[in-house]
Amino acid sequence: MKDDYASVDRTVVLSTFLYTFSFAHIFIGIVFSYLSTDLYYYYTAEDSYIEYFTAFILLATSLLCFYRASATGIKLPKLFFYAAAVIFFLGFGEEMSWGQRTFGYETPDDLKEINAQKEFNLHNIHLAGINLNKLIFGKVLYTCVFIYFLGFPILYRYKQWFRNLINKLNFPIPTTMQSLLYFLAFFSILFIREGEKWELQEFALASFIFFSFLLHSNTYVKRQSNNT
Repeated sequence: MKDDYASVDRTVVLSTFLYTFSFAHIFIGIVFSYLSTDLYYYYTAEDSYIEYFTAFILLATSLLCFYRASATGIKLPKLFFYAAAVIFFLGFGEEMSWGQRTFGYETPDDLKEINAQKEFNLHNIHLAGINLNKLIFGKVLYTCVFIYFLGFPILYRYKQWFRNLINKLNFPIPTTMQSLLYFLAFFSILFIREGEKWELQEFALASFIFFSFLLHSNTYVKRQSNNT
């Protein structure tokens, strides 16, 4: 019993620190956007503070998923977490343009012709009049994100078939607090007066995906199943 209380206390402290850390950076970005356009762009530009933090969070989520996959002996969760680890690592690479600006290598000519920013990445490709960034990493991604943070917790609570499927995969479900805070962060960023909001939106999304994978609401269910 004491171990359970200690675990809860550690979780509360960790979650409070992580949420405060994330919102502090979002708040700073909002303040910068009103105080100085130059300061805001410096804070959110490519190869700047927020982009590097977003990339680091994606990498941390990938490593967390890889650890979870390695730690379980159950086939379905192992496959899910290995796949998630690959996806988040791809997100990390795309965010950093696979180290192109860091290491200074050139974009292949064929890719340069269809990449809006002439960079070594996929999300800035314009092909047959389609902007992949807006389509896949905009509309599709955020539709999935809203379903994840809003729909999945409701289905998990009220639909037994969905709960059984989630428990078989050990799929992380966001807590009510995480969902509320993510939507608060998302809509708060809309108050930015000047400049692009995308980098802060990416930071908020990466942060709360990491939080939900690290401190998900179905942790207790998993512990119970492991003890039986």
